[in-house]
Amino acid sequence: MPAITVVSRNVATTWLIPKQTPIVGDSPGGLTFAITTILSLLFFALYLLKSIRYALLFFALLGGTVSAQSSDFTKLKGMFDYDRHTSLDLREIGVENRDGIQVHDISYASPKGGRVTAYLVVPPGKGKFAGVIFMHMRPGSRTNFLDEALSYARMGAVSLLIDAPFSRAGESKRDFDPTVTHPEIDRDIYIQTVVDLRRGVDLLLSRRDIDRKRIGFVGHSFGAHTGVLLASVEKRIKGYVIMAGAPSLTELLRTSLVPGIVEVRNSLTKPQQENYFTTLATVDPINYVAHVAPSALFFEFGKRDTYPTEQSAARYFQAASEPKSVKWYDTGHALNDKARRDRATWLEKQIGLRKLN
Repeated sequence: MPAITVVSRNVATTWLIPKQTPIVGDSPGGLTFAITTILSLLFFALYLLKSIRYALLFFALLGGTVSAQSSDFTKLKGMFDYDRHTSLDLREIGVENRDGIQVHDISYASPKGGRVTAYLVVPPGKGKFAGVIFMHMRPGSRTNFLDEALSYARMGAVSLLIDAPFSRAGESKRDFDPTVTHPEIDRDIYIQTVVDLRRGVDLLLSRRDIDRKRIGFVGHSFGAHTGVLLASVEKRIKGYVIMAGAPSLTELLRTSLVPGIVEVRNSLTKPQQENYFTTLATVDPINYVAHVAPSALFFEFGKRDTYPTEQSAARYFQAASEPKSVKWYDTGHALNDKARRDRATWLEKQIGLRKLN
């Protein structure tokens, strides 16, 4: 007898169909064969209908999930909205000449309050120049990438290097909550950094010597974290370099065995922990990295890094939207000179820089 195998909910069921089912009355067993055949076909039809129902349910749930994710992202990206038409109130504190390259010490108004302190590094000549925005790690400041920005000036780029809110002075400084009992304070620092970076794009594009189609971004660690949030909402930037970025801060805080993190985690009650994780999850890069297109992503990871680990970094890259590329280096979180050369080469192609000497 030929067999028909039906798989439903991972269970395989085989139905045997007689090769030649006798007509009723043709033989003593004809009626039995006929009834058997009819019942077999009925059961087969029921299994098909059941399988179709499961399939329809699956696709309905899948569609609901996709719809929910889309709806969630729409709400998330609204956190980074601001009024692009308000004045930058750009101020220059001073300028230094570095072999013909001008390093301007500037500040501009933050839509979230206070002032954004920054360096604006400008090559000699009239342009049109590419533009690059840098975001440093934590701890760190705008000085972290100054040497690299000087190199890019020689390649034909104007660079903007801002201080994160926690690296500013006076009334403009925003510190993370040391008690971790007010997660909205920490979340708002990430949000403000992204908004201040978006204002940085406005600043670059306000200059007549900038080619608005050739803007890039480089961010390391905290700068990589905020860079992915920025990339999901800021499409005026053509390409993003994400250095040693982790997919989820809340995953680290939940699972890390680093003594300091364990101590802080254990100092919180369970409701406090959940409130902190839930609040900070709204700015986890993994919720944004699939929404970067059409901008390009270039990830740089250290194989010996512990945050992110090689496994979590690989998952992060897999989740990212296209176009994307990645390089791995035999180093830790700080990365190395090879990574610096590689991102310069990538930016050469993305935003049309001159070749690095």
